[in-house]
Amino acid sequence: MPRRRITEGASRDVTIIGHNGQVVPAIGLFVGGGIRVRVYTASPELEEQLAPYPGVSVTVVADDYGQRPPDLPPPPYFVAVDRLDIAERIRGWLPESVARFVLGSERLLRKRTPGFLHLHESAAALRDRLEVRLATLRRVDRLMEMARASQRAVILMYGDPDPDAIGAALGLRAIWAAAGRTPLVRYTGEVQRYQNKLLLSWLRVEIERLDPAELEQADLVAVVDAQPGFWREDPPRAQVVIDHHPVREDTAADYLDLRPGYGATASIITEYLAEAGLAIDRQLATALLYGITTDTDDLKRHAGPADIAAYELLQHRADATFRQRLDKSQIPMTVLDWISWGIGHRVVHRDLCLIHFGNVPTADIMVQVADLVLLTHGIAWVVCSGIRRDDAGRRLVVVFRGDGHHGDVGKRARDAFADIGSAGGHRTMARAEIPLEDQDHETVVALLIDNLFRRMAPSRRRRMRLTLNKHLEARRPADPDIYELGA
Repeated sequence: MPRRRITEGASRDVTIIGHNGQVVPAIGLFVGGGIRVRVYTASPELEEQLAPYPGVSVTVVADDYGQRPPDLPPPPYFVAVDRLDIAERIRGWLPESVARFVLGSERLLRKRTPGFLHLHESAAALRDRLEVRLATLRRVDRLMEMARASQRAVILMYGDPDPDAIGAALGLRAIWAAAGRTPLVRYTGEVQRYQNKLLLSWLRVEIERLDPAELEQADLVAVVDAQPGFWREDPPRAQVVIDHHPVREDTAADYLDLRPGYGATASIITEYLAEAGLAIDRQLATALLYGITTDTDDLKRHAGPADIAAYELLQHRADATFRQRLDKSQIPMTVLDWISWGIGHRVVHRDLCLIHFGNVPTADIMVQVADLVLLTHGIAWVVCSGIRRDDAGRRLVVVFRGDGHHGDVGKRARDAFADIGSAGGHRTMARAEIPLEDQDHETVVALLIDNLFRRMAPSRRRRMRLTLNKHLEARRPADPDIYELGA
């Protein structure tokens, strides 16, 4: 059997200096791991107390800890005193090392102790973390209680569900399944983006478009990654709302968890699952992680400590191969020519790039183009708009993207369109949808420009409207099928 090579830094010895109440617990921690302990203390009573511990040697020193022991071992050092002046005195004769810890009282740990690390959190920090965990467990208990009292539960996603909504919905489904209920998971629009279709087809869960009868029969409705007011017509009567978007004044439910400081709703749900010790299988981890990474642009956009913690928890549990497949399939062939058309018909005003597509086959075109154009040097925010017609009717869809440093595009979206449609978002990404009837393109362009640029001089708004209308006269993208050569 080959011998283990012991490298520098692999020492199993530690040194404790002091006599406070932290010495015995620390020694128990070290000895339990087979670590030898050298103790220098001014307390003869402590020497007697430590006598039964194996691997522990004790030397009694002067009361004031004023001199360095001649046989002081190399680091690490753990200073166990409750007075800051004594800790600083000991530090004065310790060899230079970064491996110097203080094992002090709660009062000492709350103070700044330069030159020392802390082995443990203070009791106050532990209490704070415990309070957060207990609050989360109370939330999970409440959700489970509501599920057990229901017979027909529905988890609802708004419109075209994005990965964050899908991951959050699956996470809530897992919580309710742990309570003995299996809810329906439904969306109210049409899945358009290719990656989202791929994700739904890969998941072993029935996630379908809502049948209105299912909502009528439901006795428990949860809305995730949205708020009921997002539905401008016939908003659902939801008993549960969990979301990370800015709080709407009209949002109300028996159970509310609205956290605009989080980068993704999937991070909230991951926190529920982790704190409650509920199982997160590979598919659920993949869906939650993909939701977090898409909404935060791989933690680069509006990501906070909770999003990072959720990412770290899920990253090793998710299916890395499928995630790569999702990342490498971001632009469908049908969108390529729309991207080209949009870039070729852009309007740049200072640090804004504006593109109006007119009629579009899918609203995802605006999302793809906005994300791409925001990468342009000198552009701080992007607005891409288009007219979409589906079962929900005809509407103007306006997609906002911003760098987060030069303004809040969520506020811009609300200021421009909240009075005439649904609008909301964050500093870096937002969306508005304005219902239309039979307005012609010129009227829609005027609606877009006049609401988006209310403070702009009328003459400049008129020139911008003329430019966009001229763009709409240009040749539209061809049917992508003409580029297919066949088998």
